[in-house]
Amino acid sequence: MYIILTSKIDEYDARPEEGIMPIESYEYYFYDKKKADFTIAEVVADGKRVSIVECDENGQTNSVPIKFFEKFETVEEARKELKQLVTFGTIDTRLERVSAPL
Repeated sequence: MYIILTSKIDEYDARPEEGIMPIESYEYYFYDKKKADFTIAEVVADGKRVSIVECDENGQTNSVPIKFFEKFETVEEARKELKQLVTFGTIDTRLERVSAPL
């Protein structure tokens, strides 16, 4: 099973915990300004969690169970969903892969 992790620039960082293996990562640009990072990750064990770390001076961390993430059977399904998430008609958006599949 696969999930998509999102880290928003200057807001929060999604960090996989043990049992969640990043497969590939992308940078998301909106009108040539980087807005977020997306990571497709494989969940290799049930009951796992993702740490969401705020980027402000308090740096609060929340540990979120994967049951709150949309799940995909294949990497291809996750890629398709990611593409749909960032496509808005004729608005200038793009994804740039920063790490290739393992």
